[in-house]
Amino acid sequence: MIAELLSESGLSLERLQSFSRVAEAGGVTRAAKGDATKQSLYSRQIKELEEFFGAELMRRKGRGIVLTTAGERLHAIAREHFAAMIDFKLECQGQPLEIAIGAGDSLIQWLILPQMAAIEKKLPEARFKLLNLTNAEIIRRISEGVIDFGIVRQGELSKSLGSFPLGKMGFSLFVPREMQPAIRALEPGRILEKVPLAILEGDGDFRRELTAIARRNKLRLKIKIECSSFTLVARSVATGRAAGILPSMAANEMPGLTVSEVPTKMFQGLEREICLVWNPRQLHIRSALDRARGVFVEALRRSNETNPPRAKDGKAK
Repeated sequence: MIAELLSESGLSLERLQSFSRVAEAGGVTRAAKGDATKQSLYSRQIKELEEFFGAELMRRKGRGIVLTTAGERLHAIAREHFAAMIDFKLECQGQPLEIAIGAGDSLIQWLILPQMAAIEKKLPEARFKLLNLTNAEIIRRISEGVIDFGIVRQGELSKSLGSFPLGKMGFSLFVPREMQPAIRALEPGRILEKVPLAILEGDGDFRRELTAIARRNKLRLKIKIECSSFTLVARSVATGRAAGILPSMAANEMPGLTVSEVPTKMFQGLEREICLVWNPRQLHIRSALDRARGVFVEALRRSNETNPPRAKDGKAK
């Protein structure tokens, strides 16, 4: 079968590499970075690949290119097998395996980083790349094989990806010491009207649900600071400038003597189911990632240990 595949000219690792560079850059000119010789080489090599496979791989679109369906398949195959060969080379040379993980900034800081010592102990041969990404970008990059794992909201899952539930991310009110005497006898709802608040800005799910909670409970939130991330909200709270509504997991990072957590059932509507996600095809090709998946699940899950949930692909961990 291999001999038959290679009996014709036109297929080589160099051509596949050039094709991948152009696909990722979005055009021959961009991939060549102004080098006319490389631009001519890339164009010729892509044409040779199209003749070899008997299929159009790219089409011009404006000043760039778009991949055809066949081009997308070839790009995925090339990327996955290049990644597998890189893993093999690193293993042979005793070099660490790189594992890329995408998550939101707050999940990286309050869920992943506190567990890194345990993860590194189980995976001493690996090095890690932690990427602050949106849920949509995580799903896209995992589907394309660009990153290896991600943590996303359950509602963001794609049917083509494997997943494992890590539990609910709940929310609490965090109040700086300077403001605590004034709220000591107040109900949680009244506290929200009494103290200046730092909250997440924008019109995403969190903000919409918080607005709905305030409306249902007839509260007028005293919003003073809007931040682009939960970690910035936490910073505002830690400096004593405002109280903040944050993921409950932030409690581990808050200075206990100067900030108090006020849990309330009012915030149940803000809870989010979060999952570890991966591309099953990547785990099949890059076998070292399968072991890493088990380590991440063990370190990160917060579900009931007496009745562990099952992964989407049917494997209990």
